[in-house]
Amino acid sequence: MPRIAAFRALRFNVSRLPETARVIAPPYDVISTEQRAVLEAQHERNIVHLDLPRGEGDAKYDNARAMLDAWMAEGSLREDSEPAIYRYEQTFTFDTGSGPRTYTRKGFFALILLSPTSDRVVLPHEHTLSGPKVDRFKLIKSTEAHFSEIFVLYRDPRGEAEAILERATSRAPDVDATTPDGCRHRLWVVTDKAAIAGVASVMAPKQVMIADGHHRYETMVAIRDALRPAGVAPGQSQADFGPMFFARAEDPGLLVLPTHRMVHGLAGSALDALADRCQPWFEVETGNESDAAAIGERLRRAGETTVAFAVRRPKQERTMWLRLRKDADLTKLGPPTLGCLDVSVLHGLILDPILGIGAEAMAKQQNLTYSHDLRETLERVTSGKVQAAFIMNATKTNQVLDACEAGFVLPQKSTYFQPKLATGLVMQKIRPSQPIEG
Repeated sequence: MPRIAAFRALRFNVSRLPETARVIAPPYDVISTEQRAVLEAQHERNIVHLDLPRGEGDAKYDNARAMLDAWMAEGSLREDSEPAIYRYEQTFTFDTGSGPRTYTRKGFFALILLSPTSDRVVLPHEHTLSGPKVDRFKLIKSTEAHFSEIFVLYRDPRGEAEAILERATSRAPDVDATTPDGCRHRLWVVTDKAAIAGVASVMAPKQVMIADGHHRYETMVAIRDALRPAGVAPGQSQADFGPMFFARAEDPGLLVLPTHRMVHGLAGSALDALADRCQPWFEVETGNESDAAAIGERLRRAGETTVAFAVRRPKQERTMWLRLRKDADLTKLGPPTLGCLDVSVLHGLILDPILGIGAEAMAKQQNLTYSHDLRETLERVTSGKVQAAFIMNATKTNQVLDACEAGFVLPQKSTYFQPKLATGLVMQKIRPSQPIEG
């Protein structure tokens, strides 16, 4: 089971760089070319300069290492004086279709002893398109640093770990910053040894599930052997550990967005018989709902009792509604833990057998595009940029955990946790020849 460890995090020096919001950034893999330029211009010490370094070929990784060394030498970045775990809260407002609501997602940063997902300590929850990222491997190897964390979930119905951290942080946060997107980031440094031991004890018997960062975790596992010095036993090097953000699966501030599927590039007649071909598994009807609010509300209500989808096509005024029949034969989907998941039903009963969009097409990123924004999805249908959109409810966290704990993985892009973690608040400087202190 997971070995959790405190560490002396590498952090921006708030006495030198007090405007934390200007030096942190979203994860590298969601930053567009335009946003990258904005972040670079926002501050000369923004973490994007390290996490997405400039340079030709592999020279950019050497540039990142030189820049990291310089920032540490000048005091812009410094390691904490004591091993700690870091309580983190993100407060944000989001409208899922029924009006704006404010959420506060809670969790903590700590290190975990890295192990392959086959060991069943850290569980993947969805198929990924490829293995470890060469770019991230080279960056970590050059800088000997992890600039961002893996987002994982753990079950804790009684909230024991969070209660320990709340008792240890009944004070003002060490960092309090609001980024331009309106998200407030608060961070508390927890050095109390009893609190750290208490959290580690609570976590010891658990499994954790990757919510976001599958490729980055695979890269962390791949890099540990490359960085661990010869003669150092596994588990005795800082390279054997990686940083994670641990969030409680029952946290009311945990927001999962739906990932709507849009199909394109199919034969012109591929969708013509969709209604008839869906009838063995679905109750099929049409409705007048055409705008995001109306579709979202009906879908939400339908999803309270069964699996349901809304289908929109260009130049069609009415929306097709698919509700899973109570007597539907779901044996082809596998065990009940998969048969109750919207995303498994959509892929296993419609996209693959009816439209021919199977695992190979998904691996090649053919015929499917994705969006978490219902309005954007409908606009793409209206403009004719896609042939159809399958609009779905968000996957429920407990259903994902049930499937993962049973040894299954979901189709690609089954979940999207809102918002992303901030990169640059807490980082790990790896000293491969030294053991973990916490």
